[in-house]
Amino acid sequence: MRKILLTLAALTIAIGSAAAGWFGVKAWRSSQEAPVAQPTVSESAQPSGETVELAFRVADVNASVADLFSPPECGAEWTPPSSEANGVLPAVDASLRQVAGVDTVTVVPGYTTPTAGLGFLANEGAIIVTRDDVVVTPEWGAEFVPEYFVASPGETTLTQNNVEFTGATLCDVAAELAAIWDGFDWGTATPEEIAAKQAETEAFNAAHETLPAGDYKVYQWSPIVLGEPAAIARVLSEEGITGLAGLQYTIGYTSLYQDPRVQEHCTDQTDAEGNLLSRNCDVPADVLAEILTRDVPVEYIADIPPAVAFSLAAEFTVE
Repeated sequence: MRKILLTLAALTIAIGSAAAGWFGVKAWRSSQEAPVAQPTVSESAQPSGETVELAFRVADVNASVADLFSPPECGAEWTPPSSEANGVLPAVDASLRQVAGVDTVTVVPGYTTPTAGLGFLANEGAIIVTRDDVVVTPEWGAEFVPEYFVASPGETTLTQNNVEFTGATLCDVAAELAAIWDGFDWGTATPEEIAAKQAETEAFNAAHETLPAGDYKVYQWSPIVLGEPAAIARVLSEEGITGLAGLQYTIGYTSLYQDPRVQEHCTDQTDAEGNLLSRNCDVPADVLAEILTRDVPVEYIADIPPAVAFSLAAEFTVE
């Protein structure tokens, strides 16, 4: 029996500066969750009553972090130092287990901070995986999907977006799986041809049930966004509006559906008795920005540019 040693890196925080006051898409689930606890206004930033009108635009948030970091390519050597950004440190846990005989790694991402009630925009859980310090990250989930989080000292705020990967999904072999289906025409394929491709896929997965031997490290990374985007996201979160990155499509399942501007861009599917089966929405970006415009207290705004943070590694060895 293979010996699997699992050692989770201790998550130590060494952050000298604090900031006042960021996420696969899980917007439907997020839109149903209760709002998180909100940060308090510090003694040095008592409410003044002054507000500024802001709109939340996910495209603007994405543009603000687009050039901050490019994940390393598959096969590159990569050993990053852990580093906080804007008072926030990503945290990651990883566990290796067998699911139906297949080695499966579950990654649990989160955030921590030494600053009381720090609110920020960050990724739900972007990871980088290395084996013997060579990148083998699955080729999915690298896009930035911002969500609003509040972290507190001594605690880890989990993103609720756990990630799983197996040996068959690692980037150093995933191209072989893609090649099986490359150019396959489902429209003209016979049942026998489809069955043959499925058999090839099953054989590939069986050949990669076991993770290759080596020292694995799993990192979480994310831009940390404060400033006006986090401030308007905080106000919306106080109203119970979350899942902002996918709200264009999921808004029909939120309280905002009562707005006629939303209903104009949604279509309901019902059964014979008129019961709602699904609600499909696609609200234009400019309309959504109007709907997500609020008066924001100036104390919520921290004039700090976005920066990228990296977690300590969660490590395990496969022998």
